[in-house]
Amino acid sequence: MKYLIAFSFLLSSISGYGQKLISNKDVINFWKAYDQLHTSKDSLKQIKIINENYLSKASPGLKELIKMDKMDASDYLRSIRKKPERWNKVRRLTLEISQQDYNMEHLYQSFKDVYPDFHGPQISFVIGTFNRGGTTTKKYILIGTEVAALTSLSGLELKESTEYNIAHELVHVQQDYINGVNNEEEYQNLDLLGWALMEGSCDFVAEKFLGKLPSIAYIEYGRQHEKELWNEFKKDMYLYNIEKWMYNGSTAGDKPADLAYFIGYAVCKSYYEHAVDKNAALREIINIKYSANEHHAFFEKSGYIK
Repeated sequence: MKYLIAFSFLLSSISGYGQKLISNKDVINFWKAYDQLHTSKDSLKQIKIINENYLSKASPGLKELIKMDKMDASDYLRSIRKKPERWNKVRRLTLEISQQDYNMEHLYQSFKDVYPDFHGPQISFVIGTFNRGGTTTKKYILIGTEVAALTSLSGLELKESTEYNIAHELVHVQQDYINGVNNEEEYQNLDLLGWALMEGSCDFVAEKFLGKLPSIAYIEYGRQHEKELWNEFKKDMYLYNIEKWMYNGSTAGDKPADLAYFIGYAVCKSYYEHAVDKNAALREIINIKYSANEHHAFFEKSGYIK
């Protein structure tokens, strides 16, 4: 396969920030290593191929992901051997996702105009082992393209979906949980309402900056079943068990996963609609101090009761 080296780095000039680097070199390096795996059936040689051709060339963003998920070459090899058909299926779209011409200048500047304390992270398109579609550190937005490629979208719809993913994660970078609720012990001290607002606020703010959201299953379902969802959610909102409502793709049954995201989105929408100063409302949504349980007062002020 011919690799488009010209696209190894996509530079987006962000007004007021100098040059913000959008890197996709990890995606290209991964598929180079992947192709070389077929030259040997020896697992030790294959691990060496992954190390030398992918992990040793990792971008700073990929290094963060490896550290976060405690991965090494054996994890990649195990995943590739377990479901080779899945890897072959996502290949084309991982390259398409990582090589699109994303207009980050407009997104970053729109955010900065509303939120003066905006921190603009670097964006890295990476390949993990199907664990994360998007995640953040203070310095990076990491887009797991192998997960993002598990979609029926293509072309403009795929580009818009990826821009939404970036915008959603961009809100996370600004949030209190990066510096506050940022370890397992503190996660356990955040109730379901806090989690719902932490995630749903990202969807709401992303919608405001992008102009619209792509089709998202939990948003579409939530809009159609909002009252019944709220009646169920309010029974659990101050509990510390979120498994029924979030990160539950394998147990959601006949409903979309992550329905708490919609409740958080709807609460933020209500808060915004009740506010006189809309830009101030957006700043307040972004600035919720989850580690200080400020989300309780935010909810009360939102006027959201269905």
